[in-house]
Amino acid sequence: MPAPNPHGKMRNIGPTSSRELAEIGIENRSDLIKEGLEETARRLLFRFGGEKQISVNYLYALEGAIHDHDWRDITPSRKQELRDLLVRLRSEIAAH
Repeated sequence: MPAPNPHGKMRNIGPTSSRELAEIGIENRSDLIKEGLEETARRLLFRFGGEKQISVNYLYALEGAIHDHDWRDITPSRKQELRDLLVRLRSEIAAH
């Protein structure tokens, strides 16, 4: 079992992603859990969608951070759900 992360450090989340998450109000794992993956992804796409491509790997990293496990441990069915979510959110953002 891995050691708990220090306060503010989330598993799978590097410095660039940490800064981006902070810009949308996600400072730590508790914030991420509270907002949920879908709302966090929606905010990221809204805030950064025009500047950079938010990838499915970013969602995998968020999923792993929420559950405090390596993103590579996400089941194939959950990965498909996350890919579908990203497609849906991109469509929603593009429609506005």
